[in-house]
Amino acid sequence: SSSTTSASTSTSTSSLSSSPTTSQNTSTMHVRQSVEWMYAFDVHCNAFLPFFTILYIVQFFLLPLVLAPGFFPFLASNTIYSLAFGHYIYVTHLGYRVLPFLHRTEVFLVPVCGVVFVFLLNWIGYPFGFGWNASRIMAHLYFGDGTI
Repeated sequence: SSSTTSASTSTSTSSLSSSPTTSQNTSTMHVRQSVEWMYAFDVHCNAFLPFFTILYIVQFFLLPLVLAPGFFPFLASNTIYSLAFGHYIYVTHLGYRVLPFLHRTEVFLVPVCGVVFVFLLNWIGYPFGFGWNASRIMAHLYFGDGTI
């Protein structure tokens, strides 16, 4: 009788030690899913190509227009930058939205509100001297003091 009790005790102890603990939050009905870094890098590259095209290729051809003083160059420059950043954020959102195990991916669109807010604040502040031309600032950062 004592050998039966010790055998059942060792069996129950081994089954307890092999079962997952509650601190690991694992379930037998759920496989832990995560985004691989290669997929995240692919999403970034897919979003960065249009961003690069807008900010470095399209803007290059529009530099005489967007670097000029005045309201229209100011508006064109800031619109180009807002579209580029907004498009990057949107394509990133689309890349993560297709993953079935991610929920509430619309959270990735929240930074678009910041882009729109800065654009509108800049546009409203322009008549009062608070607006800035994004292309002129970037030209100053890239090429130094002689461009502004």
